[in-house]
Amino acid sequence: MIQRVGQDLFRSGLLEYWEGHCAITGLDIPALLCASHIKPWAECSTDAERLDIFNGLLLATHLDSLFDKGFITVTDVGEIDISPCLSGKHRKLLGVDSTFGVVRLAEGHKLYLQYHRTAVFLRG
Repeated sequence: MIQRVGQDLFRSGLLEYWEGHCAITGLDIPALLCASHIKPWAECSTDAERLDIFNGLLLATHLDSLFDKGFITVTDVGEIDISPCLSGKHRKLLGVDSTFGVVRLAEGHKLYLQYHRTAVFLRG
């Protein structure tokens, strides 16, 4: 597997920031956690932006995929918004619930989250 330059550093920073737990579920099995960029790597204009820990969430693998593909997003206060493109049946199968939330969001996350909500999140 090809790894991006700095990805280990980014992942280490997220593991430390989120204390080894998924930012949404609290899962603490490192092998099942992904260092997920809020503003996608390819859309970042600088390496500093790509490696900024506030441009990341540590997520369980299934939530990472949902987040990357825009099926879920996070509000500035940490609430999870689920795309209407994800049916109730699929939400149940994936174990995704709108009562989920992210704790420990900092001011630095907000600009990236705004980008995710406007450019990545599937509105229907």
